[in-house]
Amino acid sequence: MRTIYVAVVGWELAGLLGGSHFCSAQEWTATSAPVTNWSTIASSADGSNLVAAVRGGLIYTSTNSGSTWVATSAPSNSWLSVASSADGAHLVAASWGLIYASADSGSTWQPTGARADSWDPIASSADGTKLAAIGFGRAFSTNSGATWTYLDSAFPVFTGFFSVSMSADGTRVVFARFDDSPVPGRSLFSGSLTSNWEDDILAWFQGGLCTSVAMCADGTRFAAVMTAYNGSPPGSTNCGGSLFTWSAAGPTVVTNCTSVSNWTSVATSADGMRLVAVASGGAIYTSTDAGVTWGPASVTNASWVSVASSADGAKLVAAAKGGGIYTWQTVPAPVLNATTSADGLLVISWTVPSMTFELQETSDLATSHWTSVGVSPTLNYATLQYQVALPTQPQGTVFYRLASP
Repeated sequence: MRTIYVAVVGWELAGLLGGSHFCSAQEWTATSAPVTNWSTIASSADGSNLVAAVRGGLIYTSTNSGSTWVATSAPSNSWLSVASSADGAHLVAASWGLIYASADSGSTWQPTGARADSWDPIASSADGTKLAAIGFGRAFSTNSGATWTYLDSAFPVFTGFFSVSMSADGTRVVFARFDDSPVPGRSLFSGSLTSNWEDDILAWFQGGLCTSVAMCADGTRFAAVMTAYNGSPPGSTNCGGSLFTWSAAGPTVVTNCTSVSNWTSVATSADGMRLVAVASGGAIYTSTDAGVTWGPASVTNASWVSVASSADGAKLVAAAKGGGIYTWQTVPAPVLNATTSADGLLVISWTVPSMTFELQETSDLATSHWTSVGVSPTLNYATLQYQVALPTQPQGTVFYRLASP
């Protein structure tokens, strides 16, 4: 019988992510992106491919985690939202007019089959085939935007939805909407991306605008942030960030409030544990415990409008209105998981990391002789994890680790 051992990656990496707030001791760095009226930004799973858009301008991409930026061929437009597939190849951008898509990492862009509308928030599945967008109503596509299904039949009556997020496999969607009534109103809705959509009302807020929502890879938890509307003070769940988890008993709210009330964007790691939220008043807050506690990051004040995260949460990027694009990065420490497939193969998996690692093995830790397993990992789009399937033979004790080349 073969004994399998898996290890946390890297001899020098232990403890680097052990702090309460994973940005508290790190610096945010300005990229070479132009100072302009940025409105939105999105990231690939590994954080290397970025796409950002200008409201009243162009769409830019970066293939090196923001070190350099290139203006794409997309037309100048009032771009309000962008989304990216896990590999960064499939991009989608929404504007007050049309929805555009790119299947070649932004090199070329074409209008999708979406009707003309005041499109704003848009979300994509990890493989780029399933899309959800908000205009005057909610719309879905299961073929990368070629055709769309419109959920709200009241077009052109404004439905009040302001943010949308999607699970990695695209089967679950969550919408956030505006409510300025003096009593709590329906604010967060979820459902499955099918023809038989049914809204689950997840939460109620009052006197605020739920500006951004971010769902983890498997759709079991998400974070939402809000801002005050027309000067009304935010309620106790309107600040810092709010975490909701689905269970048979209903949603659970976990929140830790801060003095900031003008939150604009939130992003999450694939497992939902590492969160980052930005505000238009210059604040960036982070959490490593799924939103239970939050800490401020050390960064130049700016009118932050959008933030994105790599799947492991070790690469973050934020864009500012009338400012630049900043990035933050730490060394990731991915954890290996081992399972056995139905056909008897040993499957080693780990969340897509924000730097390159190689899966290695050894039968004797005393010799420190590690060799590559020699099998290229494949991406599981439903979990945002790399997987390597290995034979369960030969017999004996085997150790596995991830190592940086």
